Amino acid sequence: MTDRLPSGRKHVHEDALEKAWKDISEFDLGVISSELGPGAVREGRAVSVRMLDETCVVDVASRTVLYGSPEGREVPPYLQVLIIHYLLGISAAPLTNRFVSFRELDGGAMYYPAFKARAIDPLVKAFGHKPELLKRVADSLGAEPLGIGHGSFRLQFFEKVPVAVVLWLGDLEVSASASILFDASANKILPTEDLTVVGGVASRTLIKRSSQ
Repeated sequence: MTDRLPSGRKHVHEDALEKAWKDISEFDLGVISSELGPGAVREGRAVSVRMLDETCVVDVASRTVLYGSPEGREVPPYLQVLIIHYLLGISAAPLTNRFVSFRELDGGAMYYPAFKARAIDPLVKAFGHKPELLKRVADSLGAEPLGIGHGSFRLQFFEKVPVAVVLWLGDLEVSASASILFDASANKILPTEDLTVVGGVASRTLIKRSSQ
């Protein structure tokens, strides 16, 4: 999860991160406590948040986001932006437990080519003919099986941003395909551009786990 970014994109992330820190420095962390429980907010304006299989600690006072282990590695800046945006939007809507496609998100059709390239195509390449491998990886992440396609599960990216990963096997006439679906509330918590990142990180995490 440490993609190297072109210099232009790097500056965009730096600007976005600066704004995110400013916004959360003015944010009532009590809102986060009410959503994630009092144990999520630590002394000194630090917030513990779960992202997939990692615990991350957002320290508003020192402007750092560190993985809980090992040895407090720094979270990459683009994921710091994502995590802070999630905390800022966490109370915007309750979960609906109804999944929608990426194209149904605000501006989803515009972002879909990038989403497909970063999230869907790598999934199909890695698991398109290996549903049993995808199931094993999903089980290792504590995912909940779903009865869709030839293999599917609900994966908790953030506590309030679940995603559904669905795989369809190919045959002689039809290529294998996959989808990453989002709870219908997702766009109220995060903008579509951030959800593109969510899909890409989820995909890369599954693929990385498959080789372990």
